[in-house]
Amino acid sequence: MKNILIVDKSPDWRSTLRSLIEAYSHEEHLEVSIYEATDGSEAVMFCDQEEFDLIFTGIVMDEMDGVRATELIRRKNPKVMIIAVSASEDSELIHSILHSGAEDYIAKPINPDIFNARLTNYIALINSRRRYFSMHTGHNLFGETTYARTVSFCIKNYDVLAEFWEYYLLQETGGSSQLVDTVRAIHDIGSLALKRGVHPCLWIEESDHKIYFTLEKLSDIKPSLIRKILSKNQHIDRVKTARNSVSISYTKEAATPQKEVVAKSAPSTFPSPFPEEKPSENESALVAPNYDIPTSNHAPHLVLSDEKHIFNYMDEEDLEDIKEYLSRLNTLLLLVGSGDIAPEEVDEISYYIDRISKAASIYPESYQIAVALGKLASTISNNVQMFIDKSSSLGLFCKTFGLDLMNWIQMVFYDGAPSVNFMDDTIISNAQMLGSMIESVEIGSSSSSDMDDIFDF
Repeated sequence: MKNILIVDKSPDWRSTLRSLIEAYSHEEHLEVSIYEATDGSEAVMFCDQEEFDLIFTGIVMDEMDGVRATELIRRKNPKVMIIAVSASEDSELIHSILHSGAEDYIAKPINPDIFNARLTNYIALINSRRRYFSMHTGHNLFGETTYARTVSFCIKNYDVLAEFWEYYLLQETGGSSQLVDTVRAIHDIGSLALKRGVHPCLWIEESDHKIYFTLEKLSDIKPSLIRKILSKNQHIDRVKTARNSVSISYTKEAATPQKEVVAKSAPSTFPSPFPEEKPSENESALVAPNYDIPTSNHAPHLVLSDEKHIFNYMDEEDLEDIKEYLSRLNTLLLLVGSGDIAPEEVDEISYYIDRISKAASIYPESYQIAVALGKLASTISNNVQMFIDKSSSLGLFCKTFGLDLMNWIQMVFYDGAPSVNFMDDTIISNAQMLGSMIESVEIGSSSSSDMDDIFDF
């Protein structure tokens, strides 16, 4: 039995899809149960009450559109197959629903033969997924059953550890304290093994609620050293060890609330690591009232409440690295808008933003900033010429963005701030805005027929 949901504001189109599915199921001797919803909100409600195998959804609807509905359904039902069905030729809209979690797009009017071929493949994929998600006992020392899917890393060098680090901390993985501590512990154990000439294997397995990280082949590594590394990371969930192996259990979406740390003492003054900037004769031209670039308002961050906190969550070495990167980045950002910035200088800007991102990603308190900076660095790296072409209009925004980062370090770690995250929203939103200004996405160049061939059935 396959449960299928049809979502469309038009009763005629719902009837057309129902007829096609019923005719197909009769010919293929497939048992189906078909439901209908008139808009996205009704579809979400249905999915809260029933488990579906396949959803066909329109995009433009009244109460809630298909993009938002797909996003909400996908969060709670990661295994359901969602197919967008629309007569719209708006490529941006089609990209949006695919980005939200739809797996294919079918253009209206529907060709019955093409639809049947697609449906055959959808059913095959659904059946395959059921086998794919079958449970088995894997490598973890807890003896827990996990999905058949297993991710593995053969740690032969530090590049592999870096790849593992970036995959789990710079992707959309939640960024909880528990995950950060787990990844950090595995990285440290792996680094220790490499220093001893040992090349362990790392297995990552998942169940519905857990991720299990297991390091094997840890020969010549004393258990006491492993326990010492693990003891430094207080948010790790469960650990189990055996001869030459260690498993760490991570509970999905188990974010640990951040705690503010008040330093016992702090220097009253701190020599700024950033070059002092003198206003140029043309400074007034940069802040002309009609300048069409959004800028952040620094005043709320400079006027602090009576209670100031200095946060010392970051290791001194990492903090010094970030200050060094920021100093160099700030100098480069001042070149933006000059009309004379070279490709290698844009590459350097991307490089230093990326280095700051990686250094900050180690800590839960600065993880969200790290993610935003990592995405911005990638956008700049992938759009160097576009950055150069738009540099004249990016000058003020880049300068403001550099000041935001400088204020973040100066106030959180030295002068005092109302909270550990008081600059997060400003930096993240400005990083996203800067990325959108730089990135060139010629969505209009993709025709609807191109989008209709995502699955080449």
